[in-house]
Amino acid sequence: MMMNRFSNLFMRSSSLMNRSYTTTHKSSTTTTTMATASAPTTVKLIDESEYNQKHSFTAIENSFAVVHVGGKQYKVIKGDLIMTDRLPTVEVGEHIVLDKVLLVGTQDSTTIGTPLAEEYKVHAYIEEQSKSQHVTIFKHKRRKNYKRTTGFTPLATTLRIGEIIKKN
Repeated sequence: MMMNRFSNLFMRSSSLMNRSYTTTHKSSTTTTTMATASAPTTVKLIDESEYNQKHSFTAIENSFAVVHVGGKQYKVIKGDLIMTDRLPTVEVGEHIVLDKVLLVGTQDSTTIGTPLAEEYKVHAYIEEQSKSQHVTIFKHKRRKNYKRTTGFTPLATTLRIGEIIKKN
């Protein structure tokens, strides 16, 4: 008798997950299905050379840069993958240009910004929006029998670095 009651409850809850629901407003009626997911939208990628020609930039070969992204500084070269804090306004596959460049170095010279090197920028592509590693927070006070363990999983964005460019 108990098994029937619980199995019946389970069957009702699983059927509720696949049901459609209707929302009625004063002007219109909207029907939405909970189980369906929208198809991902395609993002138009901007080519690096197209951006460079449009804004009169030239690529610098065999160089590195220190960029400021998400409150942290990263030393990057072309082809690097970096994981930063979540960038909420971008989607996977988009092309962005990092304009907070602090330092650029080549074999011949080094340019240090004061505080930014305004004439330099770095191309980057959004590879992934995911979660980072779990962070555990442990607090204690000695001899007071006080221990607290909490934690969280921060959101992260993975960027692939493209060319480092300089204004003509």
